[in-house]
Amino acid sequence: MSLVEIMAANPGAVIETVAKEHGATARQVVEALPVSMRRFAPGSYFAELMNAISQWGNVTLIVNSDDGIFEFTGPVAAGQVSRGYYNVMARTGFHGHLQHERCSGIAFVERPFMKRSSAFAAFFNPEDGIMFKVFLGRDADGNLLDDQLALFRAAGERMCSQPA
Repeated sequence: MSLVEIMAANPGAVIETVAKEHGATARQVVEALPVSMRRFAPGSYFAELMNAISQWGNVTLIVNSDDGIFEFTGPVAAGQVSRGYYNVMARTGFHGHLQHERCSGIAFVERPFMKRSSAFAAFFNPEDGIMFKVFLGRDADGNLLDDQLALFRAAGERMCSQPA
C-alpha cells in the first residue's frame, strides 16, 4: 500500500508512527494526506506563526519522539528572535529557546482524529521530521474553538500562498 492509500484510508493515523512503520519521513506522510486536509508554508514563517499562536489562547503543543510524547496545554507566550534562537518569553508554562532556522516548512493540517475534527500546525526540520505540532484548543464538548479555527485558517491562507 502506498502512503497516499494509507492516509486516505486512515487520515487520523499518528504521523510519526506511519513514518516509522513505512520508512518514510513525517513530511512525506503529511504530503500523503488528501490535498483538502493539508497546506504548506515556508519555514521562514516560523516566528510570525509562533507570535500569532501566542494570541490564540489555550493550545496543545506536542513533541513526539522515540522517547515519549510530550504535551503542553495552555497559552504559548510571544517570543522574539535573538542570539540565533526564537526565544519564547515566559517565566512559567511553556518557555524556551527554539532553533527557528531549522524550520524547513510548516504544514497547516485539518483532519479527523479519534472521530473528531482536529487542526494543527506542524513545524518541520531539515530532515523532514516534525520539530513539534501546535493543536488548536477545544471547548467543553470537545469541539474545536471557532475563533481559533478562524485565526488558524487565516494564517494558513496568508502563509501558504507561496511554495513551501
